[in-house]
Amino acid sequence: MFVVLLAASCDKDKPGPQEPENSTKSKILITNPWRLTDVTDPAGVKIPVNQLGGQTLIIYSFDIQFFDNNITKALDQKSRQVVNGGTWYLKENDQVLDIEITQFKGNFGVKELSRNKMSLNTQVPVNGVDSPAVLVFSPVVQ
Repeated sequence: MFVVLLAASCDKDKPGPQEPENSTKSKILITNPWRLTDVTDPAGVKIPVNQLGGQTLIIYSFDIQFFDNNITKALDQKSRQVVNGGTWYLKENDQVLDIEITQFKGNFGVKELSRNKMSLNTQVPVNGVDSPAVLVFSPVVQ
């Protein structure tokens, strides 16, 4: 009985939910669609929407779904219809996400990719000038 109590008390000491050991960035990426929630500067300061260019603003209207066959689709958030699609690949030891979708393409530095957040480093027009930025996405739980 003592052993059971000891094992139970050890479990209490573990911090919050843990990522499964077999979880990879690819598996996390394909679990849910992703929705752009913020665009920030590299320091994390939110860039006002009225300062962003049209191409960046369009991404706000999509949910991006990644599939395990390296296909990706942009879904309209309201109708859930596929707006366009393309491919995705994690490269350079999962440090770069290569996305090829109409209106959303490029090689994005993976700043963070967890079950709760995806942050991608890129350049976006801010007040008409290309500037370093971070695209912050949240998973869309359906």
